[in-house]
Amino acid sequence: MGIRIARVDGEKVGLGTMLLRDLIGGIVYAVTLGIGIIVSAFMVGLREDNRSIHDFIAGTYVTYDPPDYDEY
Repeated sequence: MGIRIARVDGEKVGLGTMLLRDLIGGIVYAVTLGIGIIVSAFMVGLREDNRSIHDFIAGTYVTYDPPDYDEY
């Protein structure tokens, strides 16, 4: 799809960041009995930066920009 996950602070996305984004985000959605998923859908649809709850938790965003390989 040509998308990737990037950190807001510009650092590399590591395993810890992805675990935080996926696992803790999933726990938040489960604890809220699915209401968090609905809120996230509205956030993605209405916010300019299209960030959802799990993106805020992990400090990430989704982008279509290719990675800058000079950083790696």
